[in-house]
Amino acid sequence: MKKNWNNGKLITLGLLVLALTTAACRQKTAGHEGHIPEEKTGHESHNAEEKAVYTCPMHPEIIRDAPGSCPICGMDLVKKVDGHTGHAAGADSIDILLKPTYEYVLSATVTIRPEQKSLSISIEAPGYLAYDARKINAVSARYGGRIERLYVRYPFQPIQKGQRLLDIYSPEIVTAQQELIFLKENDPDNATLLENARRRLSLLGMPAGQISDVESSRKPLLSLPVFSPYAGLLVENPGGGPSPTMPGGGMNDDKSAQNTSPPPPSTATSAELSLKEGMYVQSGQRLFGLQSLETVWAILEFYPFDVQLLKVGQAVELRIESYAEPIRGKINYIEPLYGAGSKNLRARVYLSNPGRRLKPGALLTATVQAGSKSALWIPGLAVLDLGRSKVVFVKTAGGFRSQKISTGHRSGRMLEVTTGLSPDDEIAENAQLLMDSESFVKAN
Repeated sequence: MKKNWNNGKLITLGLLVLALTTAACRQKTAGHEGHIPEEKTGHESHNAEEKAVYTCPMHPEIIRDAPGSCPICGMDLVKKVDGHTGHAAGADSIDILLKPTYEYVLSATVTIRPEQKSLSISIEAPGYLAYDARKINAVSARYGGRIERLYVRYPFQPIQKGQRLLDIYSPEIVTAQQELIFLKENDPDNATLLENARRRLSLLGMPAGQISDVESSRKPLLSLPVFSPYAGLLVENPGGGPSPTMPGGGMNDDKSAQNTSPPPPSTATSAELSLKEGMYVQSGQRLFGLQSLETVWAILEFYPFDVQLLKVGQAVELRIESYAEPIRGKINYIEPLYGAGSKNLRARVYLSNPGRRLKPGALLTATVQAGSKSALWIPGLAVLDLGRSKVVFVKTAGGFRSQKISTGHRSGRMLEVTTGLSPDDEIAENAQLLMDSESFVKAN
């Protein structure tokens, strides 16, 4: 009985102590209720600071415990706090990432400002080498007949002056020879008729030496040889139409040479001539052309934008394919009309050709010095050519913004800006470093 009473007393005493303790805690909590949230907030802020990490906005798999650059794209790492939706402020703001990629491109690059100054202008123009139309001579048939023998075999065969080209059988010439022989045998004292017979043969194209041989031998020459009066390369169609790869029209004399630029003579598709033995030719028909290579023409094509800066006598530097050293000359003639079917204007440079080193048909690039001009200039690398438009990257507070511009002439590595920029703008020195997305190209 005594033991049960003691246990009950202990239980009662324990409950009393628990009640007093609970009351004291409630009183203390009531007295400091306004300070507890502040202490808790500071503690959570301290924990958030310990948990802060840095990551790349474009590559979230990159995690660092300190600021730096992304090893993949080079962008600055931004602060990331686990369990909170905070964001970095100031220079680390990622708000700019919400802007479209064709408007803003982020990168760390060297910037420059456009310069207003005077620079010498150089014009780039494509072109090709062509035969000198002033140095081509025609060999025509002075009488009609049949080709009995052909002594030349292939296009561009070198021909010497006085070389035998072909033999022609002409019934008209044979008849005229027989009349001279008849007079010589039956009326040798009739000087007037004999002189008229000789003159007729001469007008038909028979050389004086051959006429004397006919009078001496009293036998007509059935096949008359045709000799070359000039030296040069044999071309069949020197004044023909344009070749498949070279634009332009032909020319036959100096007057027409002042109106159109000549293409290279038409090359045969085979190694044979179109003239064959047994063919008939007419009086006055053009048989061959003999082209000299002592001089050649460089035909240059200029865009309409550059025409106003061209004039005869300007210095030209020609870089011809397969030639290591450039060739220097000057503009000798500017054509007064644009080429048929072309919006480009042509100019000519006359070049001497010792040793025939310059081959007609070779492509070239010409640089013409066209004086100086005061304008706004930027490096050519700062311009991104998108085909229909050209852009530069202008630096802003949050990155780089693409800006369309219009360009003019070129001076070495510098490019003239006509519209779109001012001297106060700051642009990327190398535009290629900032063009890194397909969406940017499509948008511009």
